[in-house]
Order: sequence, then C-alpha cells, then structure tokens
Amino acid sequence: MKISNLQPKMNRDEVFRLIDCHEDSPVYEEVEESYESLEEEVYKMIEPAGIFEFSRLTKETETKEYPAGTPVIYLIATVGRKVSAYADQLFKEGEFLKGMLADAMADSCLFSLERSWQEQIKEACGNRNVGIARRLEAPQDIPMEAQKEAYEVLRAKEELDMNLSSGYMYDPVKSTCQVFVLTSDREVFRTQHNCRACSKLDCKMRNIPPVQVEVTEQSGTYFMELKDKESIMDGLIRHGTYLSAVCGGKGICGKCRIRVTKGSLPPSPSDRKFFTEKELEEGCRLSCLAYPQDDVSILLENGQEDSFEVLSQFQEQKKQTKTSGSSYGIAIDIGTTTIAVHLISVPDGALAASHSSINHQRAYGADVVSRMLASNQGKGEELRACIRKDLLEGIRSVISRGGIDADQIKKIAVGANTTMTHLLLGFSCETLGVYPFDPVDISYIIRPFEEVFGDTMLECPVEILPGISTYVGGDIVSGLLFCGFHKSEQVSVLIDLGTNGEMAIGCKDRILVTSTAAGPAFEGGNISCGMGSVAGAICHVNLDQNNRPAIETIGKQPPIGLCGTGVIETTAELIRTGLVDETGLLDDEYFDDGLVLALAPDGKEISFTQKDVREIQLAKSAVRAGLETLILRYGVSYEQIHKVYLAGGFGYKIDQQKAVAIGMIPEELAGKIETVGNSSLGGAYLALTKEHAKEEMEQLVARSEEIGLSTDKDFNEFYMEYMYFE
Repeated sequence: MKISNLQPKMNRDEVFRLIDCHEDSPVYEEVEESYESLEEEVYKMIEPAGIFEFSRLTKETETKEYPAGTPVIYLIATVGRKVSAYADQLFKEGEFLKGMLADAMADSCLFSLERSWQEQIKEACGNRNVGIARRLEAPQDIPMEAQKEAYEVLRAKEELDMNLSSGYMYDPVKSTCQVFVLTSDREVFRTQHNCRACSKLDCKMRNIPPVQVEVTEQSGTYFMELKDKESIMDGLIRHGTYLSAVCGGKGICGKCRIRVTKGSLPPSPSDRKFFTEKELEEGCRLSCLAYPQDDVSILLENGQEDSFEVLSQFQEQKKQTKTSGSSYGIAIDIGTTTIAVHLISVPDGALAASHSSINHQRAYGADVVSRMLASNQGKGEELRACIRKDLLEGIRSVISRGGIDADQIKKIAVGANTTMTHLLLGFSCETLGVYPFDPVDISYIIRPFEEVFGDTMLECPVEILPGISTYVGGDIVSGLLFCGFHKSEQVSVLIDLGTNGEMAIGCKDRILVTSTAAGPAFEGGNISCGMGSVAGAICHVNLDQNNRPAIETIGKQPPIGLCGTGVIETTAELIRTGLVDETGLLDDEYFDDGLVLALAPDGKEISFTQKDVREIQLAKSAVRAGLETLILRYGVSYEQIHKVYLAGGFGYKIDQQKAVAIGMIPEELAGKIETVGNSSLGGAYLALTKEHAKEEMEQLVARSEEIGLSTDKDFNEFYMEYMYFE
C-alpha cells in the first residue's frame, strides 16, 4: 500500500539541534543566513515516497519477545536521492556548513513524514480491527535482516527505485524502515520511536518520552506518566497514591508490592528475593525498584493502607456532642504511622467530631530516620506537602462532621514527635540524624494557620507542643501532661510503643526520658508476612495442644498478613508451647519454612519464620533494656513504681500478659500496667481545654533529662541480657 499525501516539512529548531548549533554559538548568525538561503532549494529536491504492508515475522527476523509468525506491518519511507547528492556536492566544493545544513534538512524532512503516514496506518489498522503494540527498529529491537525482509515484502526495488547493500542498508540513504507489531486491541496505537530503548545515546534528537502506567486500585483505574529514572513508587507518590514502604524505598522490606498485568517489567534481584517464581510469572514486583522501559498496567493489591486501624481515643474522653454557637478547638496527633484529629468544644471539652487516617509519609519509610534521610535527599517539600494534605483533609472532615463554621475554630494544638514537626514546619532535618542531634526548634511554637498549613481555610493560631530532644518530642511531653506527671508525687513510667520506643520515668520533681530504636517490627515492618493494622491483619493468635493456630483478624476479614499485636502474640505462644527456646531458636519442624498461621484468600501461606523471631527479639530487647536503664538511672526499684502507662495504638491493643511473657515488660510490673490510649492526642486536648497547659508542659520539659543509650554501658549489657526469652 503506497502512502499518499506525504507532506515533508523541515523544522528549523530541529535542524539547528542536529548540527549542534545554539543561540549562544559564535556562528549562529552565519548558520541562520545559510539556512534561509538553502531552505527553498532543499525543498525542491525532496522526493517523498512511502509504502507499507501487513505481514508476519519469519525465523530470520523473530526476536525472543516476538517469535516467527507474529503479525506486523512493514513500512519504508524515503525523501529520495537528490538531496543527499546535493549535500555531497556542497562538501566537495568546500561549503561544509551548507553541506551539514542540507544533510540535516533532509533528516528533518524524513522525520516529518511520520506525521503523514500515521493517519493512513491507523485507518488501515482500524479496517482490520487491530492496533499497534510496539514499534521495532533495527538493530536494537530486531535483527538487521528485518530491513531486507521489508525490502522484499514491499518490493521496494520496483515501487521506490531503492537498492539494498550487503549489510542491508538502503539507497537512498535518507530512508527509514519501521516494523510495527500488531495487537488485537484496536485502541492501542504505539507507533512512536522509543528513545529510551535506542542505543544511539549521543543522538541530537534524543528525547526520552514518559512511560505511561495504567494503575488499577480499589477505587478504580487511572493513568500516570513516569519521568525519566523515576520508579513506579515515586510516580504513585507524586500522583497522591501512597504504598507502605517500611524501608523507605530501598527494596529490603518487600512491602510495596504491585502486580504487572500488562507490559514488560523484568524482575530486580530484590524481586527474586521476595517473590516465588510463580509470583514473578504472575507479575509481582516491588514498586520502589520498578523502572519500566515501556508502558505497563499495574494492579495495587495489599500495599494500600487506607483501612489502617488508627487509635484516636484516650482515657476519660467525653462523649460526642454538638454545642451550637460555642467556640471550638482542634486537637491533632501526628504519629509516624497514623494521624488523629479531634474537634473539641471549648471550654467544656466535649468531642464534637473525629477523623483518623494513615500518615501517608509512610511511603517514604516507616521510621523517623528514613523520613529524615528522604528530607535531606531533597524530598523535604514533598514530605511537607504530604503531611499538610493529610491534616487539611482531617480538619475539613471534622468541621463538616461537627456541623460548624470555620470561624468558630479558635485554636489548633498539635502533638507530634520532633521529626514530624520539623517536616510540617519545613525545618531542615540535616542536624537531626547526626551528632549531636540538634533540632532546629522544639520550644512551644505558635504560628498562624496559613504559615503552618499553606492554606487560608482558617485564621486561628496553631500551637506546636514542645519537645525535649530530637528523639523525645512533643508527643511524649503531651503524654506526660495527660498522664499527670507534672503533679504526681509518685514515680510512674510512660512507654509509647511504635517504630521508636520512647519512654519516661519520674514524678513532678524529676523526670528521665529516653528513646530506643525498636524498629518497625511492632507495626508489622521487617516481618516476612507483616503489615500495618489494616482490615484482615492477624491481631490475635493462640496455639492449641497440637500447635494448631487459632487466629483473629482486624475487622473479622479474611487474613492477609500479620500486624504488630499478632507478632507479639505469635512469639508468646511459640515460647509457651516450647516451639521457641530461650535463645530464640525455632523448633526444627518449623525452622526452614516457619509456622503457617493461616492461608490468605489467594492461597498464599501467612507464616511466622525464624527471621521473624529474631526481629521481635531485637525489638523487645531494645524496649526492655531502655526501660531497665531508666529505672537504674532513676534509682528506684520495681516496687517503688506506682504505674506503668502504655500509650499509643500498639500499647492499647497489646495483650499485656503476652508482652510480659516475651520479656518486653518486667513481670514485677505486670499488675501496674494501665493503657491510656492516644496520650499525645490527650495532651493536645488538654492544651485546648486546660488553662495553664502551656506553662505545665514547659515545666515538664524543664524538669526532664534525656538519657542517651547509644554509648551507655548498662544499656548494652541489658540489651544482651534481655535478648533471651526467659
């Protein structure tokens, strides 16, 4: 089929780029003059022609991806011999600049023919109910023999007066050969040259096109484009879709799972580590290491955590009410994993509305160190935009649910760890992660709403509750206030369990605080089948006399993984039944493959492995050693401790007896444990409703002293001692 109505059109900018001439070049004006003098002459010499035909690949031209018999279209287009002969003549006459320009003009005209033949090709495909899946070019995509095959199939000698060399090159030289792979999907029409796959890295026309990714999730399907060298995970984050990435996108946690349903995406070494051969064949990949070279379609499976169970209650919380015409405040807790927002009637303190969600910064890593690193690597503004978006959504939600007007909000109080407040306020995190770990500002900060949130929705002040240090932040000071440390005569302990184990011991006269890197195991991170507290996560485990597990899941949904409380309970049950010894060694029967707790709906085994036992050993030992160090430094015995307050979502849900059973909390303190819920949110609530809360928090900070554990000899000894399960 001959291509009709070919209309070559040279592009001046394209021509200049081909000869590497730019506006700041010393010969730019001379090149302009030469171009204008040649343009009309070159156009006269262009003799455009083209032809295409439907065919199939042969054994000589097949590739690994496209075997013999694959339906294709062969196409050859040319601008003729005259313009090349003219360029050669100019070179022979010493007119090198004009010769270069004429040659580049011919290339530009050849490129422009693509716009002419695309419509004709598309119409021909439509008539046959087929589309074009991919454009192949020799030699990078298909053997050079394809040029010979096209030459013969299209009868180019007779139809285009074309010759073929022994190396399968065409005469005229200003000719092009394309091979288009056909597909039964007539909606697909990918005829463009793929610079990304092209081996000509020094090509002046190189232009990396964005890869298009079709994303299917629970709420529907959308398309996004990836920038050059951008992973699928980064593209999802930029698009506002956040997957769990416990490791911060390093490919070592295996949590950011996606499934490629269409297109090619070779597995990475980490993919081969986390997925079976069957799963790899089904398209399972880690999104953080997925860099597709061509368009793909993906399915988001268990990576989304929109159903994350968030603790937004605290002790002595008043029942919900709607008090017409009164003033209101908003109490906020920004956790590393979750966010809680309460609309509070002031001054009576009644709860008018609440909102909770995942902290979508989790896509940048499960712990504060990962977030610091991401911020310091240039993603600070992304992280700030992410948390602002989450909080603004929560604020809008409670105002709407509370049925009030925005101008009724008089104050917002925020409890958060130091890293979260730095990211919210746009502070640099560069000094947080390196000695001497100095924060920018952890005082009691009061800022206008617009400055904090970048939005004019409200006009009230925002109060950021003060912290003690980089690793003991405003959420702990808020918790100390809520638990009454500022007025207590008796010594108590506060433990906030999460990705970091922050804890405090003391009373109104003196407080010691510390933070121990428990890691993400308590929230399902670094556990082979671990996950956050989402619907379907196994949260309770019991083993019968035959070591058969009885499980409960969050929301009574089919099991899909294991959350933090499930990790604790599984470990405790393994110890109770003797399947794990005091050193943490799993019984021989389960050593290689782990104990199967349940089967997921897709038939995949949800197991607890030897590696998982080691992870929980490290985490529980860090918490216990930190607690023992604080007690030792404070100079009290277990008997002298009045209360042990367990704060946070993990502490609220944990089976206290099983926490004691694995040695995370001393048995002597078992009867003194009291769960207080979200104490950070409770302190923010008091900041809104209690008259002298600001002064009391500042007093708590002044009376607190941080104990550093990294170089503490006693901590190191405790850490090794409590590694054992005894």
